[in-house]
Amino acid sequence: MASWPRTRTWLLLVLLAGWARALHTQYQRNGGVLYYENFLPPSAFEAVRRECRALRGQMRAEKDSIALRRLGVCIDRRSLTHTSLMSAEIAARLARLTGTPTLEPSEFPAELRHYGCGSMMDWHKDDMLYNPPQTEVIFTLENSADCFTEWIGPEGQRECVWTEPNSVLLVRAGADGPSHRVTPVKRGERTILKLVFHEPGCEKMPSFYDHINSFPGAHKSIAERARALAAKGALGEQRKRGRGSAQGDLGRAGFVCVPSCALAHAAYDHSVMKWALNHGIQAS
Repeated sequence: MASWPRTRTWLLLVLLAGWARALHTQYQRNGGVLYYENFLPPSAFEAVRRECRALRGQMRAEKDSIALRRLGVCIDRRSLTHTSLMSAEIAARLARLTGTPTLEPSEFPAELRHYGCGSMMDWHKDDMLYNPPQTEVIFTLENSADCFTEWIGPEGQRECVWTEPNSVLLVRAGADGPSHRVTPVKRGERTILKLVFHEPGCEKMPSFYDHINSFPGAHKSIAERARALAAKGALGEQRKRGRGSAQGDLGRAGFVCVPSCALAHAAYDHSVMKWALNHGIQAS
């Protein structure tokens, strides 16, 4: 009789392990997409949603996107939202759901996105920000809209879901990921967080730098700033002077940052140089 609690615990662990295996098998079977509800405990979800509601007035139109009439803003990495969702604990949960050995939070800014009347996003596959491809997480905060998220399954079938608040949709990026879209909003509105997680030791791709300023946070992309510095003959000097001077030259080249993208901006001094050199941009 004394062994029953231990036996019950063991059975529970076996059931949980089987459930996790079934989910990541489903993610692979679906071609790199998984929809999962009740992601956060109710109190944690409400705290995140409350903080994000306060950011509605800071949202601006998205730049350089196939999405139409979508608004958004980067999330401050010091906020409750960022610390709650871009954590090692959440990364470990996502790794179990996707069957990936290890995932970690990306430097790419977490984005708050809003779909209002007339908003939509056409068919696409997510660009590779990293190699191996990242896992993108669509975390729904509010949804009174009549839009659906649709994707093409591995057998060519069209799947769709109306995303519940406190749900996540996990999507593999790159050519092996699913083609997907958000249908036009005719009534209501939908607010989501877009989060990025990647495997350890991965390589940043050019798309990382090209998309990093889609929402308020920087006036120019890293690629634009690198070319501006190269035109001034500054790249060679920056490699010699190091980090502090590089940041000063970025400011003179037109770089303006706000705290909402602080983590990504902190890596710019080295990333600009690396991107430029890898793409053949040299000082004149």
